[in-house]
Amino acid sequence: MTDLTRSILPEDEVSKLKRYLEGQPKLIIITHANPDGDAIGSALGLYGGLKDKGLNVEVACIDPCPEEFKYLNHVDQLKLDFNPKDYQAVVFVDCGDKKLTRFEKAHPEILSDDLVKINIDHHASNDNFGEINFVITDVASASMIVYQILKALKCKITPATANALMTGIYTDTGGFMHQNTTPLTYQYAAELIKLGASPQHVAQNVFHKYDFNTLKLWGKVLQNLHVTADGAAVVGVEEKDYESLGCTRQDLAGVIDFINAMPEARYSVMLSEDGKGNVKASLRTRKDDVDVKALAEQYGGGGHVKAAGFSIPGGRLEKEVKWKIVQD
Repeated sequence: MTDLTRSILPEDEVSKLKRYLEGQPKLIIITHANPDGDAIGSALGLYGGLKDKGLNVEVACIDPCPEEFKYLNHVDQLKLDFNPKDYQAVVFVDCGDKKLTRFEKAHPEILSDDLVKINIDHHASNDNFGEINFVITDVASASMIVYQILKALKCKITPATANALMTGIYTDTGGFMHQNTTPLTYQYAAELIKLGASPQHVAQNVFHKYDFNTLKLWGKVLQNLHVTADGAAVVGVEEKDYESLGCTRQDLAGVIDFINAMPEARYSVMLSEDGKGNVKASLRTRKDDVDVKALAEQYGGGGHVKAAGFSIPGGRLEKEVKWKIVQD
């Protein structure tokens, strides 16, 4: 039986991190573009814990925080850009690939040897690109790894920090419904609740709060739902669909999981124009014999076996009988 009280962290990496932080480096925490709950939760949770310990740390994401996560503490500290020359180390959280932050296009130096890279992630696609690596693939979320790191560093975990980490766990497990939910997941959630996290507050903000226009958008999207011959439930969302209702792509959060609940769907695909000349694809499945990560990788994306995604630059959607992506 697994000892749920043991640390999941590699001891040699913990020692390296402790030694490195003794030099009081200035850190910038970054996460992947188009952040989800685990990206935001793990980044802000780590920021809060390290900040409370007195470390010189800031946090950034190339895209703004989605509306449903703006209830979290420190969200106002999330930078949209930064100067790498101001820091000694970059902490990547929830990034299966170091390029997923998209900061490297403007700041290629973040991938150079000039900055120490600390890599915190749970994706199997991660190649341990950091000088210090906490890549643990058998946990449900990066927030679980951050929780253990904060404990190892003896950081104070306030209710606000606990709530950020709970957000990461709750969202990456689909409200503890995905197959990545294990006894360890519940153990960490229980510990975070003892520290002041509120899963009810997380659920109300993330999964159970929709305004009038968001629901109208969902209705418009679901009218175009179709199921392919191989059992894929597919919806497409054009930019004009958002604009007509004063919504954004972020208002689609939850649609993919909603259609994935269809018993007749082997897997689900949501294609959406992002307003920047790209098409984003989100994939989900509940079937044990379907690997959506492998499907996403065919298009340059990635993720998990049950939840993945990819992006088509310069793409747009067209609908004939069914949705298709075209590139100009």
